[in-house]
Amino acid sequence: MTKPLNGHVLSSALGTLVKSPLNQADDAALVSAAKAVWYSNSSIESEVAAFLNCHTDEVEVRRAGYLLERFTRFACVSDVRVSEALNALELFTHSTSRQEVTSHAAAPLRQRRDALAISWG
Repeated sequence: MTKPLNGHVLSSALGTLVKSPLNQADDAALVSAAKAVWYSNSSIESEVAAFLNCHTDEVEVRRAGYLLERFTRFACVSDVRVSEALNALELFTHSTSRQEVTSHAAAPLRQRRDALAISWG
């Protein structure tokens, strides 16, 4: 994966990742996106806005939202960064026609459950 010219590392990495099914994710893009969420000082909200300006396909938007939410579940990410990411996830909710996405912001950050995993049993 090459460095983005516009400075939006997370947006660029998500753009690369969502082009194919997530089980075929590019390792370098996945690491870049995770590090941008976990350790970067960049605004996750502005990164998500930049991503959404370039991607309108509902499947790609849903994949990016899923990845961003999953990145918040690792122990290495600070609670402040998790809160910022969860706020940025609201942008995904407004950009898709599906309004089934629920906000996890009200739940304690470290006690959230994976609703998708629960639905699979």
